[in-house]
Amino acid sequence: MASDRSLIDKIVYTASLASNQSEIDVQLDTLRAITARSNPQALTPAETAELEKLQSVLEAYLVSRERLRLFTPESLRVQIDQYMQGGTDRRSRTLLFGVLGIAAVLATGAALLPLADIPQRVQSGGATAFSAVTIGAAWLFLAALPAFRSGLRRAFVVICIGMALLGLSLLEQPLIEIFGLRDYSSLFYPVPILIAATLFHFGNAMYVRLVGVVSWWTKVWPVLVLSVVGSLITCVLPHPPSSESEFTYRLAAVIWWVILVMPLTSAIILPMAARKLPELYKRPVMRLFQAMLPIIVVVAYQYVVRIVAGSYMDGIVAYILFSLILVMALGLLRAGYAFNKIIRY
Repeated sequence: MASDRSLIDKIVYTASLASNQSEIDVQLDTLRAITARSNPQALTPAETAELEKLQSVLEAYLVSRERLRLFTPESLRVQIDQYMQGGTDRRSRTLLFGVLGIAAVLATGAALLPLADIPQRVQSGGATAFSAVTIGAAWLFLAALPAFRSGLRRAFVVICIGMALLGLSLLEQPLIEIFGLRDYSSLFYPVPILIAATLFHFGNAMYVRLVGVVSWWTKVWPVLVLSVVGSLITCVLPHPPSSESEFTYRLAAVIWWVILVMPLTSAIILPMAARKLPELYKRPVMRLFQAMLPIIVVVAYQYVVRIVAGSYMDGIVAYILFSLILVMALGLLRAGYAFNKIIRY
């Protein structure tokens, strides 16, 4: 019977919602024994009763003991029913396409501002697109938070604040172009990015600890050690020809190095968390890890350009930078979509 196959599919899906599979593994022996000896399409009444009891046990576990997700009997039933009917991530896709559409409209508007030349229009439009996409990624995370336990919510609120601040920080670029503030941008530009990177990393560390990772890399010491060592090296490198004072150049380069340390350490700890989670929860963590890679490339690019040329705002250097930044924003949006989708999938 089709209903017998559906009952088994429902049990498998319900089990996948548990973040710690070892705690329900013994209960699943019932399912393994029945599927090993019987035809899943034609279960006996006794086997069907056993599986229905197993389904009730799994649902009770998720409601009372699941450590990441916050389930009520009603919300769990709705999610299971939606999954069995298919197409359950439709709302997440709507949010995703909404973010991309809004970003395109805002970027077009920023590019049409009364600026002096095409490079300024491209930089303003690119910065606005990045800001909209990154803030949209934070929105996708935030939209899913009510479905998670309080500890996980706190960790992802920190991540979202950092992500939103990162998006807002790039709105500096249109302001710099409109008001002619390039001469003052060297220090003004990276400071909010530093704050955002700090929040983003420590939110990741909180999350990793919540899923049971015990590592030196989840503490503050690696960040401090790498920041100090890299800053000392940066301070003794030669000062390239530029209009900036040596103090401004050094301080801006040190700030970019410290910013670089944050995604580097996050890229180390996130795979540790993924290894401890089942497939359903592993995917968004790995999407976050993959988003770290373009972030590392972008920040390293800005650091190297500062060290070599003393500026990151001119000509082809700026075009490459904003292309990389847009890739980074799309990576964060992809991570937000993966995170949002698991509460409906």
